Amino acid sequence: MPTLILTLVALGTLAFGAVYPWAYVPLLAAAAAVGIAGLIRGGLLPALRPLAAGFAVLCAAAAVQLVPLPAPVVELLSPFTPGIVNDYDLGFESDAAWIRLSIDPARTLVAVAALGALGLYVLGCPALLDGPGLRTLPRGLAFIAVPVALFAIYTREFNNGLIYGFWPSLDGGGADQAGPFINRNHFGGWIVMALCVMLGGLLGTIERTLPSADFYRRRTNLADEAGGVLLMVGAIVLGTISLFWIVSRSAIGGFVVAMAVFAWLVLTRQRMGTVPRALVMVTLAVVVLAGVSWRGVDVLLMWFLDERSLLSRLDAWRDGWAVVRDFPLLGTGLNTYSPAMLFYQVRNPGFHMAQAHNDYLQLLAEGGTVIGIAVVAVAVLMGRSIWWTLRAARAEARGYWVRAGATVGLVAIAFQELVEFTLQIPVNAFLFCTLAAIALTPVGTRAAGGVRPRANIDLPEESSGVALS
Repeated sequence: MPTLILTLVALGTLAFGAVYPWAYVPLLAAAAAVGIAGLIRGGLLPALRPLAAGFAVLCAAAAVQLVPLPAPVVELLSPFTPGIVNDYDLGFESDAAWIRLSIDPARTLVAVAALGALGLYVLGCPALLDGPGLRTLPRGLAFIAVPVALFAIYTREFNNGLIYGFWPSLDGGGADQAGPFINRNHFGGWIVMALCVMLGGLLGTIERTLPSADFYRRRTNLADEAGGVLLMVGAIVLGTISLFWIVSRSAIGGFVVAMAVFAWLVLTRQRMGTVPRALVMVTLAVVVLAGVSWRGVDVLLMWFLDERSLLSRLDAWRDGWAVVRDFPLLGTGLNTYSPAMLFYQVRNPGFHMAQAHNDYLQLLAEGGTVIGIAVVAVAVLMGRSIWWTLRAARAEARGYWVRAGATVGLVAIAFQELVEFTLQIPVNAFLFCTLAAIALTPVGTRAAGGVRPRANIDLPEESSGVALS
């Protein structure tokens, strides 16, 4: 299963982030198939049942936007919808007896289908991951991230406005590309998520290899792991350099948040001894310093102090808030922000703001309070499930840190979404859900004789089959 997941990540990434229908349709279909396979094989894990209920409510709330409702009901729930649809849809009859809440049902249908597919993936994939699989994913992501990072650095220096040097994007972009991504900020979000999983794998190896206060655990020879550790450190440093090289402020901000969370986890990890803890803190510092020094402090300061992009975003948020004000309850329909801006954009002349550059604001504009509350509920339920999974994995080394790294990646991308729309890129959404599935992967399964640990648990040599608590 890890091989299939990594293959989907690689293909989706190379296919311009899977932004075109010929790329995101098979990607979402594969995600749904993986989720269904996991649910068939392992059933819905008990710990994920509340989350599944939350996903069901969210999908139902989104699907309501596609259901034709009596015109008086729509006028009561969303008074501005009939007028916008009348001006936007040339085939709309102003005296229609039935109206959908979405101003563009075709676009909303795509969003609902994507939501359902990725929801199935998050719920079913954890049942297909085991210990070896968790250990494979950081190495596999490193194998993908290294060439993509090198390509991103190259395209920032040698850019003819065409992706891969020959492919013009449909929206006329390309001058801001990074690697196979049309927008450097989207590459930034992708590499931050990958780096967090890679760092998790590295920290797990360091903790398991070096001496710690828990002297009962099985020890591996440092020489056996040294080569892999050095290769992973090199991959992480290269990925960090590429992140700073493209100068994506939102992604760098998310990365800084991730480093702070990693440092806090290391300092509060009781099972990690003094030597591993010191080595990890030095490693984190070296990673950040490598990225900063390679790009240059002066270049980064100049870019971060440039306020033009921030001012344009503030104007975009004001226009987006106007949509929220007119569609407070049920929104304009998922994936309809771009057509809504045909009527609400009054700032940033010369540009069509097809996205709000703040996914939380855009979610409120498209989904209203109802879907916004459903999303918050899903986020809370997912956070709760991840918290309990991490607590159950405290006795592990690599298993704990891979899950923790995936969790940190979720936090980092959540921070970036304050000023970006990275998760609207299909492959980034798929990678985000992959991180969620990793973080939700159960530690062990119940057997008749008690707890039967899976292969992702590092047991002490003295243990005869009972996981440490």
